[in-house]
Amino acid sequence: MRGYKLRAARMTLLMALAALIHSTLAATGAENWNLYVYNAVSTVAAVKGLNSTIEQIEKDTNGELKIRLHLGGSLPINTTNITPAVSDDVVQMGDDGYFLGNVPIGGVLRLPMLIRSREEYDKAAAVMTPHLEKAFAKKGLVVLGQYLYPYQVAYSRNKLTALADFKGQKIRITSPEQGEFIKRLGGVPVTIGAPEVPSALDRSVVDGVLTANTGGGNIWRDMLKFNFRLGINYFNSVIIVNKERFEKLPPDVQAKIRKAFAENLPLITSAMEAEEDELTRKFAEGGMTITEPTPADIDEATKVVTPYWEQWAKSKGPEAVAALKQVRAALGR
Repeated sequence: MRGYKLRAARMTLLMALAALIHSTLAATGAENWNLYVYNAVSTVAAVKGLNSTIEQIEKDTNGELKIRLHLGGSLPINTTNITPAVSDDVVQMGDDGYFLGNVPIGGVLRLPMLIRSREEYDKAAAVMTPHLEKAFAKKGLVVLGQYLYPYQVAYSRNKLTALADFKGQKIRITSPEQGEFIKRLGGVPVTIGAPEVPSALDRSVVDGVLTANTGGGNIWRDMLKFNFRLGINYFNSVIIVNKERFEKLPPDVQAKIRKAFAENLPLITSAMEAEEDELTRKFAEGGMTITEPTPADIDEATKVVTPYWEQWAKSKGPEAVAALKQVRAALGR
C-alpha cells in the first residue's frame, strides 16, 4: 500500500508539473521543449556539450524547435524518475543516466569488472544498443544517442587505498550493480541523486562515492580525501525523447535533431576522457591521496564479483541472459 501511495504521489506531482510547463508553452505559441539533466552544475563537460547541441539544433532548424535545459534539482524530478518524466511528457527530453530501475536490461553495460577498456565498451555497446532501444521504445521513448563517462572509481573522506578499506564504509553508488559490488567488499551501498551528494557527505550519510573525476569527482573533490582508482565500470548516459512528440515533428527536423546528437555526444565522451588524467594530477597536487590498483587488486575484485554476472542476468529474465552471453562472447570473457 505504501509503495502504491508513493507512486500515486509521484504521478500527481509529475502531472501538475507537466500542466504548468505546458501552459507556459501554450502561451508562447512556439514549439518549445524542455530537456532535464541530472547534473546540478553547468560547468561540467556533459552539460556544456548538451548546451552546444541545443544551440546547433536551434540553428539548424531555423528556430523551429527551441530546447531549454534544466539542471538537476531545478525541477521536482528525481534523477531515477527521468525515464517516466519524459515518457509522461512532463519534459520532452531527458539526459538519463539513472535508468536501470526502469530499463533493467541496460545493466549489462554496468556490471562491475566486466568491461575493462573503451575498446571493450564499444564492442559491448554494439551488442546492447538494440536491446536498449527496444526497452525504451516500450515506454514510448526514442533513444537519440549516448555519451560515456570514464571509469567509475571510488572516493572517500576516510582511508581508501586498498580493497579491504571498503569494509564498513557507506558508499554512494549509481546503480544496483555497483551496490552489489560494494556489498561483496563489505561496504554499505547508498543510492542518492547527484544534487543530494554534498549534503549527504557533509552529514555523514555517506563516506564516499563512486564516480569519475570529470563527473562528481571534480564537483565534490573538496569534500573527499582519498581516491582509489580501481576501474569498476563505465557509466553511460542515454539521451531520450518522448516518442509522440518526436514523431509529430517534420521528418527534416527529426533528422537534424539526430544529426546534432550524433555529432556532439562523441565530443562529450572525448572531452571527459581528456580531462580525467589531468584532473587526477590536480587532485593529487591539492592534497588528495591517489592510489592506483595493483594487478592483484584487479584480479581479486574480478574474482569477487564474477559469479554475480550470471546471477544478475538470471534475475532479469531470458533476454538479459542472452544479452550477457552475447557481450561476454564479444569480449572473450
